[in-house]
Amino acid sequence: MSVATAYAVHAARAKQAVDAAELAGLNTDPTVTLTEQERAQFVHGMSAGVKSILAPLETKVTQRVDAVIDSQGHLEAVVDAALERRKRAEGVLREVQGIMAQVPAYRQKLILVKKEMMAINKRTSRLSQKANLLRGIRDRMREQERRESERLEARVVTMTPASGSQPGTANIGQE
Repeated sequence: MSVATAYAVHAARAKQAVDAAELAGLNTDPTVTLTEQERAQFVHGMSAGVKSILAPLETKVTQRVDAVIDSQGHLEAVVDAALERRKRAEGVLREVQGIMAQVPAYRQKLILVKKEMMAINKRTSRLSQKANLLRGIRDRMREQERRESERLEARVVTMTPASGSQPGTANIGQE
């Protein structure tokens, strides 16, 4: 609403108030002095006129104030919900920060475990090589024992007499 329109509305309402006072039988001429009773009637009439003029405005203002209060209540609810979400987010952020603070320690532990695993792997491979070497030695020794046993058996077989004499006795006089 522009200023000129507001002034025109105000002037019209003031004229309505004066008209209401005149209808009530009050003297609205400022040059005439009034008695106390006339002054009270004038004030009562003016206040009734002003009240009748301001009643619709009061209703509109009350409606707007109620709308603002409702909007404020809605905004308070939205802000409260946002604050609650923020508190939850901050809690989650603190948890994540706590976890992230533990990452370097766990990284160091993983590095140590990896080094230990590599050392175990190295020892295992060396032990495996030694085991293979020992198996080879054992197999060669068994083979050597087998050959020795066969050689001894062959020797025993060649030393037994063919005619049935006992071993170690010579056939004397049979030539």
